[in-house]
Amino acid sequence: MKKQKKILWKKGIHLAFSEKWNAGFGSFKKFYFPQNLCFLKAKLGRPVVWHRQLKHFQCNKKGFHIQKTWTQDVPLCSKTKSGVATQNVSTLFPKVKGKDTKHFISSSRSLLKFQTDKLLSSTKNLDHEYCREKSLLKAVTGLSANTVLGFLDEVMKKYGSLVPLSEKDVLGRLKDVFNEDFSNRKPFINREITNYRARHPKCNFRIFYNKHMLDMDDLATLDGQNWLNDQVINMYGELIMDAVPDKVHFFNSFFHRQLVTKGYNGVKRWTKKVDLFKKSLLLIPIHLEVHWSLITVTLSSRIISFYDSQGIHFKFCVENIRKYLLTEAREKNRPEFLQGWQTAVTKCIPQQKNDSDCGVFVLQYCKCLALEQPFQFSQEDMPRVRKRIYKELCECRLLD
Repeated sequence: MKKQKKILWKKGIHLAFSEKWNAGFGSFKKFYFPQNLCFLKAKLGRPVVWHRQLKHFQCNKKGFHIQKTWTQDVPLCSKTKSGVATQNVSTLFPKVKGKDTKHFISSSRSLLKFQTDKLLSSTKNLDHEYCREKSLLKAVTGLSANTVLGFLDEVMKKYGSLVPLSEKDVLGRLKDVFNEDFSNRKPFINREITNYRARHPKCNFRIFYNKHMLDMDDLATLDGQNWLNDQVINMYGELIMDAVPDKVHFFNSFFHRQLVTKGYNGVKRWTKKVDLFKKSLLLIPIHLEVHWSLITVTLSSRIISFYDSQGIHFKFCVENIRKYLLTEAREKNRPEFLQGWQTAVTKCIPQQKNDSDCGVFVLQYCKCLALEQPFQFSQEDMPRVRKRIYKELCECRLLD
């Protein structure tokens, strides 16, 4: 119901009500009444009904009481049971000019009783409705706060921090619980999350997957604008490889560095249990001190491709991989792979617009290529992608 703020106090007029409203207004600072509420006034000692648009009213500490004796012939200016004496009618109401008398309706006893009952009913119902709304709002706020805290506890237990959490996740949980849209209460949600973070410092949380182990320092590289480290890159590559084990092989991020420093013999044992030439796609992350790039090898077409989120082309990296594959083919007695290799620089791919998301782009390249998905992401998606990668690492599986 549409409400409008009203005022029930005008030029020192006291409306003394003897019947207390059940819930009372003693603890409230403001209350509201519908527009054009009918209330009784005294005009020259006679009860009359006066219609007037009311404005906002600031309630006093004593609250209001409804006077049942209005239905009697007792003038409204008499002393009421509440002990509050009203002022003389002649001082309260100036003499009304003839042209204004049409705005006042002379009330008989029956009409006065009807209007008074209507007033009592409307105000009492409104009081109960307002109190119910306030109580409901307070209850829902408390319940929603408890729901948010419970959900944050679940996230902390599952992921070790609130890094992968988003407003959308919290809003989804609240909607599931209350079947209501809380999108207009984002400040409340953010405040609860901030307070929760302040009360819960860094915890001892670890993830184990095959031979990989991630702690909170590793996972923290996925937060904000941090640079991804080798541990995150390698474990995520393991998840990609295990999602399509017969198709893709993901090389450790230290592979290229070891190949450059120690040559083929330094990495010969890295593929002891793997036949690279039975795979369809090889993914080789390249870490050059402060930047991540990706080299892919498509075995069916013998193409070595270079992917870089800043448009850089490191030719020597591609050449190192080409020489490695030729040597590997000789060692594994696969002569068909000794010739026909081509190199390519992949252009028109999503590019980063900062200096910190190169590792995230590399992992997203890898996932899309391994699962044969198009590159439908951009720099604006990186915060969401970081959160998703965090969840995938904690759950040890790729998510949609």
